[in-house]
Amino acid sequence: MKRKLVVNNLLSILKGFVLGLIIVLPGMSGGTVFVILGMYESMIKDIVRFNIKPYIPLILGIAGGIYVGGNIFTVFFLTYRDITAAFLLGALLASIRAVINVKQKPHIKHLLTLFFGVIFGYFTAGESISMFPRSIEANAWLLFVAGAFSSAAMIIPGIPGSSVLFILNIYDTMLLSIKELHISNLFFFGTGSIAGILLLANMLEKIYEKHRDLLSYLFAGLIIGSARTLRPYDINTAIIIAFSLAFVVVWKLSKSTLVAD
Repeated sequence: MKRKLVVNNLLSILKGFVLGLIIVLPGMSGGTVFVILGMYESMIKDIVRFNIKPYIPLILGIAGGIYVGGNIFTVFFLTYRDITAAFLLGALLASIRAVINVKQKPHIKHLLTLFFGVIFGYFTAGESISMFPRSIEANAWLLFVAGAFSSAAMIIPGIPGSSVLFILNIYDTMLLSIKELHISNLFFFGTGSIAGILLLANMLEKIYEKHRDLLSYLFAGLIIGSARTLRPYDINTAIIIAFSLAFVVVWKLSKSTLVAD
């Protein structure tokens, strides 16, 4: 019995580690992974009941995956900024396929919502992210809100939680915070993430299901608008290949969400 428990815990840690790596990558939905792993429905029910204990190994694995993934992407950003930005840009834009997962043709209200999302995301996102050394101090409330909404959004299949960080223009700040173990930033973001999962996930899922069409187009617009933070400074063959590779991979993986729905 104890051996089975240990094996199950190790498997949960491994699943969490993979999920943590995916969460760091823009365009990849944590909710989709939960669907693929067959954990989604039971996990949502347990979150509503605040039954968190069975997920402690999974959470530990997620933390490890985020730390490793954050370090990897930070190193790549520092060394190959444009290629990494192009790769992440391709992943982010391809995720729109899963976000706009509606059955009927778009109406004018959907297109207007998409347009509003693009404009809002464009002017909210700020300048292109850069991983050159700089101060990574950030507003505590912004980190808390970012953690809450990114974790809550992550629960919804097809919605990339990391996209919230691009919309709020703190993706690079969080990557550097992970790499340098900036305790203050990680504390406020982590506290927000816990609050988002426990308090917002169920509510956000209900709101999303009720207004799925409009919110899907709004979020897609926000992703498109905020994607300007990942624009490469230069265009060459390597950058085109990195963009295309990420776009194709995430576009193909998005089928999992479409099938699940």
